[in-house]
Amino acid sequence: MTNSLQLTTALKKIIKPLVNEQFWKDNPQAAMTEVSGIQLDSRQIKPGQLFVAYPGHATDGRQYIKQAVDGGATVVLFEQNDSETILETLLNDNQQVAASAQTLSGVAPLGLYNYKEAVLIPVKNLSSQVSHIAARFYGNPTNKMSVVGVTGTNGKTSCAYLMAQALEFLQYPTLMLSTIGNGNPSKLQATENTTPDAIAIQRLAAEYLARKNYHMTMEVSSHGLVQSRVAAVQYKIAVFTNLSQDHLDYHSDMESYFQAKRQLFIREELEAAVINADDEYGRRLLTDDAVACRKIAFSCEQKNEDLNIENWIVAKNLTFNMRGIQAELHTPWGASKLRSGLLGHFNLSNLLAVAASLGEMFGDIDKWIVALNAAKAVPGRMQNFTASSKATVVVDYAHTPDALDKTLTSLREHCAGELWCIFGCGGDRDNTKRPLMGAVAEQKANRVIITDDNPRTESSEEIVSMIRSGMKDQSTQYIQKRKEAIEFALKHSTPNDIILVAGKGHEDYQQIGNKKVHYSDLETVASLMEENA
Repeated sequence: MTNSLQLTTALKKIIKPLVNEQFWKDNPQAAMTEVSGIQLDSRQIKPGQLFVAYPGHATDGRQYIKQAVDGGATVVLFEQNDSETILETLLNDNQQVAASAQTLSGVAPLGLYNYKEAVLIPVKNLSSQVSHIAARFYGNPTNKMSVVGVTGTNGKTSCAYLMAQALEFLQYPTLMLSTIGNGNPSKLQATENTTPDAIAIQRLAAEYLARKNYHMTMEVSSHGLVQSRVAAVQYKIAVFTNLSQDHLDYHSDMESYFQAKRQLFIREELEAAVINADDEYGRRLLTDDAVACRKIAFSCEQKNEDLNIENWIVAKNLTFNMRGIQAELHTPWGASKLRSGLLGHFNLSNLLAVAASLGEMFGDIDKWIVALNAAKAVPGRMQNFTASSKATVVVDYAHTPDALDKTLTSLREHCAGELWCIFGCGGDRDNTKRPLMGAVAEQKANRVIITDDNPRTESSEEIVSMIRSGMKDQSTQYIQKRKEAIEFALKHSTPNDIILVAGKGHEDYQQIGNKKVHYSDLETVASLMEENA
């Protein structure tokens, strides 16, 4: 979807909360400046736009102020802290830099800097303000939408996708922001991040709101929370799926990881928190007094005697087979039959989370149960392929020890023969999970093949060695190319077997070294099954 919004907003409206009235008295011309867009990427700047520059994880945006101004930026907001060198560089480059303040110390911003045809304004802790700046520019679109935010280690994408499908089934056009793409669930556009940058979130919300999408479901990553990308998003419902080891290269330890997730549930605007009572960290949230909104607990295990929670979602009389999940669904809004085509216990957990969200939004279960039952699995999430006289192949995104464990455990319930597992681990990421995933694969599958995931700049042999270090069989088979690994499994399996191809899911690329090459497990498996049909 192209940007259909044509906006022009006064600079004063965008940054007013960041400055005092004296600033505008001292800089009357700045108060009249009109901004036609906001950008974090200097390469995307168009004339009349505002460029936001601050130090990021990989690079310092302030290094590109000159490029942004040369591209037509009329206003630059830049991180004030440690910015003296940046300004000196600009001054040496062009004598048109002039300051209306004598120093950069004190309360930000102190003044305004003129550089060529642009004005430069310093702001302290700018990265934490970008979401609010973008929200004001785009008219605070999420204030006018019903937004469901989903966080956790596993299940975020499935819950957001199932929820968006159910809403559209009920004739409520819905914007979805997720790992598998942004847009309406039937017309997703590819994205690189689980949670888009702070400006993109507000822009997308405004674009889809203009198209009468009054609902939004989104994955909320721990990175997005810590980096304040969602600071100005107004959530109605927050969903917690589970928490297991992941992203410890960023958060250092599990407690820091949990505290990052917790930020979503202590926000003042929340009307309801939907929380997994089967998860250790979920139970902490359910007993956390700082989570002040209405709490709705969901459980597949029905172990709720130790929690003083009034509102419960539970499933009883469960049946799992290749047709999916059948159960009795009990909610605060009534009981009904759950008849889903999804596979596995963890998908039951996802369905309960979505049921709680739908119940909170619409009440009586009869208003939404058909929509929930009609929702289909996320592409690349427990997506199965069958062909005559061949094993069933299941493609799943499982790329953490917990996710791989749950996926294999779920498939074991459906497998009459041997259970195969083909997986690898990404390079340049948390390497502590590699032996854990090796151990899970060896314990839960009958046959294991290690293959490449996204090795990035790491040696494949080193990654494989770390995976094997968690396994009893140090000679576990390694087939480097994923297609060849799948071909081998298909050749040596029986029709009663299930082959899990884990780790890539919906992704259509591999990153080898610094290059991305096209590769899709979904395309590969579909092609191989067709050849062997």
